Amino acid sequence: MSNDPAGPDQTPGLPGPDTSEHAASPAPADGASHGHVFASTPSAEAAAPAVPVDGHMAAPPPPLDARPPDDYGDVPASLELAYTSADLGLSPAAYEQAFPYENVARRRRNRGERARRVARELAETVILALLIFFAVKAVVQNFRVEGASMEPSLQTNQYLLVNKAIYFRVNMDRIHKFLPFIPGDNGHPRYLFRAPRRGDVIVFKFPLDTSRDFIKRVIGVPGDTVEVKNETVYINGSPLKENYIAQTPNYTYGPKTVPPGMYFVLGDNRRFSYDSHSWTCPQQQVCDFVPESDIIGQAWFRYWPLDVMGFVDNKIIRPIAP
Repeated sequence: MSNDPAGPDQTPGLPGPDTSEHAASPAPADGASHGHVFASTPSAEAAAPAVPVDGHMAAPPPPLDARPPDDYGDVPASLELAYTSADLGLSPAAYEQAFPYENVARRRRNRGERARRVARELAETVILALLIFFAVKAVVQNFRVEGASMEPSLQTNQYLLVNKAIYFRVNMDRIHKFLPFIPGDNGHPRYLFRAPRRGDVIVFKFPLDTSRDFIKRVIGVPGDTVEVKNETVYINGSPLKENYIAQTPNYTYGPKTVPPGMYFVLGDNRRFSYDSHSWTCPQQQVCDFVPESDIIGQAWFRYWPLDVMGFVDNKIIRPIAP
């Protein structure tokens, strides 16, 4: 018999089986084995599943009505317009989230207003330019000299500006209908400034072909009696002193009286000019003269070539007193 208190089935130094009178623990139920306790299955009303972002689980974005208030309401529109998504290093989607919709909408409205303002200013500029163009066209016209009929005063291929306003006419009868205290003109329109006078260099429509423009010098005005003889031009029986012509005339003409509303014209290069003395047609009285309605204006300024730039030599010529 051994003196070791341990029983015959117990290894020395190790505790023996539990011989206490505790009742055995009941077997764990299904789903709770090995001492672990599991939570119950979540209900259908639970939050939406998380969204994976860069391998991590992130909470889903809040609904639109739960977003925070606009923190950028006081940001100037100029600052918003100054930067793009590329400047801020953001993707377009992140850029739209960084600036709330109201600010984006405001930027777009401002952009639309700016485009409309630019379009309006452009339209106003174009309309103003057109008005100026037509206004200038109504009072000034350019003209190119062709031929030698006006030498030495004007040379061929010189470019001139023609003053159309100086011979503007006003129909006073029409004005009298609206303003009775202003007298009419009995069917004879008045000149706004003055009528053509002797010595004016004028541009006019050729009476035998109004599609062509001529340039000559006025010699006889309505009521004048014109005659050319002995290489001299006579007005109302008195000779003209002409120091602006190239040569004296080598032909004869007249005497003829200039009808009302008509003008007698000659070229300064008298021997090489197709003008009133040489226009012929069955109605001789009409073909000799230029109707005032066909006069375009007074030759005013030479602008090309540059070396002859200057005013045209419009003279006031009078017959020599006997």
